[in-house]
Amino acid sequence: MLEAKGRIVLLQKDHMEIFYEDGNIKLYFDGKEITFKTGFNVAINTAGMWTDSSYATWKILVNRPGHVILKNTWKQLPINCLWEFKVDKESCIRWSIEMETEEFLEIDERRVAIVISPIYTTWINSHEEGKFPQIIGWQDMPLENFSSKLIGARFSRDNSLPPLTLEFEGSKFGRVFPLIQNTSSEIGSHIIGVSFKDSLDKKCYREGKYDFFFGKIYVCKNEQEMDEEIEIKRRLLLNSAWRKSKVYKNKNAKVLLVNMPWQSDGKYGVRAGSRWPHIKDRSEGNYLPFPFFLAYSASLLRKNSIDANLIDCIAEGISEREFIDNLFQKEFDVLVTETSTPSFYYDMQLLKKISSVEIPVILCGSHPEIYKPEFLERHDFIDFVLFGEYESTLFELVKNIIEGKKEFSSIDGLIWKDDKNNVIKNKPRDLFDLNMLPWPYRDSVPMKKYWDLPGDIPHPSVQMVASRGCPFSCNFCLWPQILFNGKTYRTRDVKDVVDEMEYLIKEKGFKSIYFDDDTFNIGKTRMMNLCNEIVKRGLNDTPWAVMARADLMDEQILNAMKTAGLHAVKYGVESVSQDIVNRCGKCLDLKKAEEMIKYTKSLGIYVHLTFSFGLPGETKETIKRAIDYALQLNPQSVQFSIITPFPGTRLFEELDGKQRILTKDWSLYDGHYNCIFQPDNLSTRELEDAKQYAYRMWSEHQRRNRGFRGDVRRFFDYYHNYGLGVVSRKTVSYLSYFLFNRKKFIGKI
Repeated sequence: MLEAKGRIVLLQKDHMEIFYEDGNIKLYFDGKEITFKTGFNVAINTAGMWTDSSYATWKILVNRPGHVILKNTWKQLPINCLWEFKVDKESCIRWSIEMETEEFLEIDERRVAIVISPIYTTWINSHEEGKFPQIIGWQDMPLENFSSKLIGARFSRDNSLPPLTLEFEGSKFGRVFPLIQNTSSEIGSHIIGVSFKDSLDKKCYREGKYDFFFGKIYVCKNEQEMDEEIEIKRRLLLNSAWRKSKVYKNKNAKVLLVNMPWQSDGKYGVRAGSRWPHIKDRSEGNYLPFPFFLAYSASLLRKNSIDANLIDCIAEGISEREFIDNLFQKEFDVLVTETSTPSFYYDMQLLKKISSVEIPVILCGSHPEIYKPEFLERHDFIDFVLFGEYESTLFELVKNIIEGKKEFSSIDGLIWKDDKNNVIKNKPRDLFDLNMLPWPYRDSVPMKKYWDLPGDIPHPSVQMVASRGCPFSCNFCLWPQILFNGKTYRTRDVKDVVDEMEYLIKEKGFKSIYFDDDTFNIGKTRMMNLCNEIVKRGLNDTPWAVMARADLMDEQILNAMKTAGLHAVKYGVESVSQDIVNRCGKCLDLKKAEEMIKYTKSLGIYVHLTFSFGLPGETKETIKRAIDYALQLNPQSVQFSIITPFPGTRLFEELDGKQRILTKDWSLYDGHYNCIFQPDNLSTRELEDAKQYAYRMWSEHQRRNRGFRGDVRRFFDYYHNYGLGVVSRKTVSYLSYFLFNRKKFIGKI
């Protein structure tokens, strides 16, 4: 139990700090208090009487860096509230509250508020602004927009405090209202918050747990940043009014499919088209996968005379602000977008900003949290969720929307709300014949930006798929478990695959092909037929690459592929321990795989190998052996990553069942930078360091292979391509590492 007197730091983020202080929770910025007196506060009205969280005791349940959970036990009501604060990115802290009632309770109104410093002069309600009056007693501000989900304050009298906003979500229990008040002269402050007025049938709370509140506290860096946010809100409101008044002259809905922007700390994310969504590391260069599901969906809609367009904001380098501005310039009736586990919070924040355009938002993707009915209950700005492979589901849904239908129970793979706001999850969609899909739509996206060039296959290169799914059982693999219903495998007709290749090469001018199948080389007869068809069409002069399984190869297949133009292959090895490979479900025959890797190289086919650190059974020794093995095989390129147990995979369930998942902050589920689970025989820091060590060893291996002459050639290549400034910085960085830091890594793990 926390003492009534005293001060404890609970959370720190950038310039922000959250304190427990004298029985209250308070917010500071650069050492100056933003809150005032009771600070963060929850109030409940029962039988006409108000009680609040300041008359309660506090206990810390969880206190980790960036994450704290507090138990607030009320003295005057049979209530416990669990307050959770989590660090988010960009000066943002997520705040959620769960209420537990110990006996029957009737609640007339609930309020969540932040009592802020009286030196703030201006209140904010979405795009609205107004002046706080002089303290003359309790007074509500005259708000116009009661549908607002963003409130805040700005402009302090001495310019010492930054702009502050609170974004919050709606409630399934009743109406939600923004709340901005002046307090009595005794308190002498201002209040920003939210009021929940429950409907008559929801006022009675039986003994149990209830989601009470979810919001984000955001401290802007400067007033200009706040002005930009207000302008966005204003334009969204105007756009919403325009759309409400617009009368369409035809029944054909316009569908906009979008791979939304995703940036963090100046780095770009990889989402749509990726089995491993993540924020890119600088070592990846221009790498960017093609958004196959969005592109196939756009093509299917267009084939059926539905006006559909595809925008890839990541490929085009479109920022969040530019994306929102672009929405105002386009006429569309339905918005379709993907989300992923690490981008989930970013995506929800962005979708919430644009939700007031009053356009149906259809969400899909590989994050299984959106497949739960409670997701739609909690996120009222999302209208539909498509789960699994969604091309046909989207087509049927759009067709029903065009026809004016409001009942969608016949559409498999859909989560939706009926006219009583009940969330309904339809049955999963059965697997379909891939040959029913038209080729993916590529005309509206910057095809030269999609970059996956194993073996340095020539650019511009185009990505294709010849199959979907995988019959193997890797417990960490995302798409087969989340999108394809497990161990399923379907192939396209060989002639149709080669037809698409021929069109892309001869009509569109692409110089190489990369097959981004989950596992390309399943079925020897099919592989031989494919290679023969490529040679028959005279396409074998165009280099192509694949992602394949090494122990499914044999000399005959590889010889045929080489003849047909195979230039490079990606092989997933993951570990050099047969026990580890078997335990994760991959069951790769490592001895056969090594033979085929060596034979692939002997044919002059470039090889890229991938290794994943942290699988069950991993030790320092197995990691060291994997790194040594990679150097011994000497592929052209290699990828080392920390295994990421994405939610919905068997690996996640196994680790979660053993309480070894350290965080469910989805933004941290990124195998480049973070280990988010407790490994078997190592610490999280040791696993993260092992990945860095592996790449240092690989760089050292490449340096030795290049030799002094190779380094000189590399210097002049950089000078020719990037100029003296870049090559000078790289030279200084390299010499600093080689002379001073190299010994920290080489030979140590």
